[in-house]
Amino acid sequence: MRIEVDQSGKIEQLNKDTVIAFSNKNQYSVLIPKEIKQEVYRLYKGNVKELRYRIFCIGVYYCLKDYIKEKELITICFEYLGKENLIRSFLLDYFRKDSALLDPKIIRFGKIGKQSNAHAVAIDVHRGNRKSNKTLTLGEIEKWLKKK
Repeated sequence: MRIEVDQSGKIEQLNKDTVIAFSNKNQYSVLIPKEIKQEVYRLYKGNVKELRYRIFCIGVYYCLKDYIKEKELITICFEYLGKENLIRSFLLDYFRKDSALLDPKIIRFGKIGKQSNAHAVAIDVHRGNRKSNKTLTLGEIEKWLKKK
């Protein structure tokens, strides 16, 4: 089984909500409201290295945590070219801290096109045509930013 992960609305676009969604036989989406992103940047910019990538990974973590299986291949859309190893590292760290050990080889990066169900879910939630499964709170993001 393969999981595709896509994002609609970049993390660093503080005037827009961000939606991170996955699809395989299941579909799930996480909304990070622009107000929460603005507050996180206000509190942590300059204090937390690689903040945008950490927030992205926190969103991916919450999106996958209840659905991920040990050997399932995860393909994350090329959102941040050149930062794939950093993103993989953060994701593995978040799952490890939650007692879920993942093989680094199952996390891959690729083009998730408009034909993907993950893209359809992300864009539908971003446009307001569908409700997200989860909306992240400041506390849920801070929980992971404070864990070093």
